Amino acid sequence: MQAIPIDKISFKDIDIGYEPFAQALRTLGFDWQMQRTEDIQAYFATPDSSPQRFFTLPASSKNPDGDALSERAVVTALWSGVGESVEVLRRPRPGKLIKARSMQLDGNKLTFDVL
Repeated sequence: MQAIPIDKISFKDIDIGYEPFAQALRTLGFDWQMQRTEDIQAYFATPDSSPQRFFTLPASSKNPDGDALSERAVVTALWSGVGESVEVLRRPRPGKLIKARSMQLDGNKLTFDVL
């Protein structure tokens, strides 16, 4: 399983962070269309813990609103989830710089290493 660095991606500003994040996902071979039928799960691992699931992006087939699925919608939802998850990890350690450093893909599971 290949891990790629993402520590330079801004998860605070979508105008700056979206395209580098989308490109990183493409580099891993991520197929956004899997979200039509499969939940996408995001796990976060810190140096002192094994990966823990932080959020799941439900398959669009489970979406009762029937919103149109697009690459931008899927990547934006993942981008937002990563940013929110990093904030949750930061809360117990205020003032400490915490960033998602790398990402790997295994099927429908994205794992982010966080320092």
